[in-house]
Amino acid sequence: MTCPTGTTSGKNGSHSRSREQALVRDLVANPDFLAYRFDFATESVGFLPITRDEIRRVSSLRKDSIDPNRQLIEVPLAELVDLANAPRQALLDNPPRFIFHTAYCASTFLSRCLDVDGVSIGLREPQLLLDAANAKRLQWQSQSTGLGYRDLPTLALALLGKHANASEKLIIKPINSVNNIIPELLGLCSSSKALLLYTDARNFALSTLKKGEGGKQTVRSMFDLLRCDFPQLSNLQLTHTIHMTDLRVIMTLWRLQLEQASQAIQHFSQSNTMASLYGERLIQSPLDVLRAANAFLELGIAPAQIQAIADSEDLSIDAKNASEKFSAEKRERIYQRLEEFYGEDLSQGLEWLVRNNPGTALVPDPGGALKL
Repeated sequence: MTCPTGTTSGKNGSHSRSREQALVRDLVANPDFLAYRFDFATESVGFLPITRDEIRRVSSLRKDSIDPNRQLIEVPLAELVDLANAPRQALLDNPPRFIFHTAYCASTFLSRCLDVDGVSIGLREPQLLLDAANAKRLQWQSQSTGLGYRDLPTLALALLGKHANASEKLIIKPINSVNNIIPELLGLCSSSKALLLYTDARNFALSTLKKGEGGKQTVRSMFDLLRCDFPQLSNLQLTHTIHMTDLRVIMTLWRLQLEQASQAIQHFSQSNTMASLYGERLIQSPLDVLRAANAFLELGIAPAQIQAIADSEDLSIDAKNASEKFSAEKRERIYQRLEEFYGEDLSQGLEWLVRNNPGTALVPDPGGALKL
């Protein structure tokens, strides 16, 4: 179903236009429709029919995780200009909380733990925010409206805010490729709060390698996006990237993500807007971290509920695959086997990273740590 964009005259045209406007208002306000993605070619926002249970179930708000066959309802950007020009009052009254991250550092796990019915609801990796991030990389300007890439973060948050009701906090966990618009997102609401999770070089490398060829390919795709945020790498030719070994791409991506994250932490931790969290702390001390995260993000989850979450069997379920069990011991056994398999190649990859980037700590401390 697509909203018509043509115009008609006369009485029937007026009625048709009224129906269009009513449909748009319903899509914008109704939490049963997710503003899914921005289509740069047609300059429209696609809305996806979705239930609250589906939002809470999936680890990523992708169609293939929800229902690949479900059709989007397209709304022309011109119909949403007012939303992009100023945040909705609801967004200002109840600003979103964010869980930013550098990938493979338990951010999905934390998002699930802090998603408590009646208190908070999490949106994990909404495509619309990635589209806003890519619009900045493209320096995009609309051909049909006066909007540009600077307006899309405002529009995205205005459209996503409806998924938390009046008594709930909205927790957004974007994909890591959205970190280039952290300043824009946090700048929209002065009372927004954010955590930024990160991991060390070894864990990042082993987590990638554990996923096999698909994991390596995903990291190359991440690198191809992230390098656009660094002027010295934005013109890097594809052939140069192709000839980099998998481990060098993994290590370079990890370092660039940490550099980008550290800049955000250093800026926003000064105003107590953001705190950093080493992902391993969540694995090692879930109760302490959940208490601290709840307090810092001002979610209002009751102490008894936090204790129940920490004691729940859910902590032994893989955050991204509910059919798999998770434990720190099981993960470490897998990592040790990977280290044995890759042997010197892995050690040399870590050495290469430090040798070519003096001052890089394989276990970093970006500052602004969440107080446990």
